[in-house]
Amino acid sequence: MDSSIIIARYKENINWIKKLNISSKIIIYNKGVSLADSKYYSVHDLPNVGRESHTWLYHIYHNYENLSDYNVFLQGRIDDLGCMAYINPKNYFSDLKTKSFSTSRLGLISPFHWTPNLNIHKDSRYVKAWNSGELSRSIIGFRKYAKLFFKDIPFFISTSYGGCFGVTKDAIKKHKKDFYYKLLLTVDKHPNPIESHFLERLWCYMFSGNKFLLNAISDVIKTKLERKMHINFQK
Repeated sequence: MDSSIIIARYKENINWIKKLNISSKIIIYNKGVSLADSKYYSVHDLPNVGRESHTWLYHIYHNYENLSDYNVFLQGRIDDLGCMAYINPKNYFSDLKTKSFSTSRLGLISPFHWTPNLNIHKDSRYVKAWNSGELSRSIIGFRKYAKLFFKDIPFFISTSYGGCFGVTKDAIKKHKKDFYYKLLLTVDKHPNPIESHFLERLWCYMFSGNKFLLNAISDVIKTKLERKMHINFQK
């Protein structure tokens, strides 16, 4: 089984890659400060649009016929995502031996979360970008966007946050190549489109349906306990 690690980078220091001691092919899609190829990874420059969602879709679409058996998608920095990313990327590959989709911690989308723009304007991390227009608005909203691609998507779905996950080639290929092209067109014109935040919440459902729904409920409880106790069970 061959494997790849696909990394979305803007200006992050990616020296951590050199310490991975892993045989997987490492591909960096670079959207910011210049970065040269090295013996550890290959670099492909992309325009700074669509956040990591654009990067993941670009890779899938342009490598659809030659995808690795196991694929791990990571941000340029993973040590600041808390429980939303494995500190050791090898854990994704371990999961993929028995699962089609891997994430360090699941979340849950409920009817409360299907707001037009995710209530992102109330999130302190995005208030400035929202008010300045640096973060785009959606014309149709999260629910209608999801139903464009998943006609029968339920109101309760398992999700993952942070944009870091692992997925098998077989799970990716459950959707045709054109499916990913259509998604790509929704995030290829703006540096920070709201649709990229929609996709962050849809990767899990896209690749695994709702098979992890009960696990998601358990993980939500675990996350709430961690935050209340100020601890992190993640490794």
